[in-house]
Amino acid sequence: MAIFEKENLRIIRDQADADLSKASINKYLSAVDYDSEGKFFYITIDRVLFSSPVAIIKSVLDTHGFVANLENILSCLDSCVFSIYAKVSDQKESESAPAKVNDYLPCVRFELPQKNKVGDILQSFYDEISRYESRLAEPKKISWAAAGDSKADRQLNKEIKHLKETNRQLSEQVEALTRRLIEEQNAASRASRALQSQQALPENTRICRVEHVDFKRRIIRVKSYRKVIDIPTHMLDKVPDYQARCLITFDDDEKVPMGILFFNSEELSSLERRTAELLYVEGDTFKARDSMRNEFQIKAVNAMEADTIKSLRRGMKVLISVADDYVVRFSVLNSNDQQHFQRAIQEQLVVYEIGRNQLVDLKIDDGE
Repeated sequence: MAIFEKENLRIIRDQADADLSKASINKYLSAVDYDSEGKFFYITIDRVLFSSPVAIIKSVLDTHGFVANLENILSCLDSCVFSIYAKVSDQKESESAPAKVNDYLPCVRFELPQKNKVGDILQSFYDEISRYESRLAEPKKISWAAAGDSKADRQLNKEIKHLKETNRQLSEQVEALTRRLIEEQNAASRASRALQSQQALPENTRICRVEHVDFKRRIIRVKSYRKVIDIPTHMLDKVPDYQARCLITFDDDEKVPMGILFFNSEELSSLERRTAELLYVEGDTFKARDSMRNEFQIKAVNAMEADTIKSLRRGMKVLISVADDYVVRFSVLNSNDQQHFQRAIQEQLVVYEIGRNQLVDLKIDDGE
């Protein structure tokens, strides 16, 4: 080597790029650094003796602000090469000739993760995840099941088919109910607009629709436009079904319902009526027994029921309506309401007028 030969320090990762014929190991070349131009990290072997490569990569990732997860570690391993940190002479016989190395020290070199660069190991990891997800998405194509689990697999596939069929049927029911709801809403809206335009009803009377039947509280929830009203079943002559339409007459302030009339005679589908005899009455509670010796103990849940119970006496007959094991309504059979016939006639006249104007479908039994 010439006395004034110029040298520089380089990281050489390929054996073909270096001429080590006259080189020697120099322990004073110890280094740890990051090459910002080449975007790689390097550390000489003396700094990592008896260390795990993965532990080294994890430490470097943490230091440079990367998440030390499996994906980033695999990305570093793809570019990890055992290289040399060398003093290289500036003089070259030609551009294609390997660099003449004077001193060197072995090192480890790897690139930090880059979004646009995926190596073989990382790509293999991505492919494995993709295959696993495809097997989860298509249970029928699972081929790695053990022979002993074939019966369990058949049972699982059978349950999957059953659930798919159930889901299809439920979807059809939801679509049918949605169409029916839209039709009912449109019909109620058209009827309300027609009534308002013709002024066929008093100002304190509105067309409403049953939104919910509360068995436990013995009330029905009706809706008129955006207003929701709770009405005790004790005020009604029957328990209506969901979506049933009705006319409600309010007080002067249009807040308290004074009377209600349903457009058809349909009742709750699960309703069962029983005639019972009162065994005793105490305060707002009474006990009754039907012909099959089933006993009912009923406590008033609103002021209207409490007033009725206070007027009852032992031995009187009551009609009890039951649905889903709940008493949803009761009424006194041997009470004498002098105006009941008059109210029934007036209600039929109102229904007739509305039906004649073709605002709602009218169905009148032959016996009425």
